[in-house]
Amino acid sequence: MKKLILITTAAIVLTSCQESLEERAAREAREVTEAKCPMPIGNNMYLDSIVFDIPSLTQTQYFRFIGDTDNDSMVVSMKDTDLKGALVQELKNTPNYKTLMKRGANFRYIYRSSKNPEKVYFDFIINKADYDK
Repeated sequence: MKKLILITTAAIVLTSCQESLEERAAREAREVTEAKCPMPIGNNMYLDSIVFDIPSLTQTQYFRFIGDTDNDSMVVSMKDTDLKGALVQELKNTPNYKTLMKRGANFRYIYRSSKNPEKVYFDFIINKADYDK
């Protein structure tokens, strides 16, 4: 499912000649959110929305945990893994993000609880310094 999200985001970069890259990214993020979200992503997780903020060149993806993974003990055990590093690798390995990355875009991933939507388990921002290593 992450590949689907990445491919869909690629459409952001590759569509329409009359819009700037940033305008296309914002429009496509909005269209994906309206048409496909919430979207199940693997077990016990949903993608709720994608937003592209033009002034900050930041694409934000909002996820939420459900079921067995929506608890503090499960999330604490996940903190010992290199989740941010895995997200950076996925960005680097996805050709559809290359244009945004060349522009120096930021990619933000926010993971929340379904039981308590105000609770944020993870909030990662990946910037040029992270993916240019």
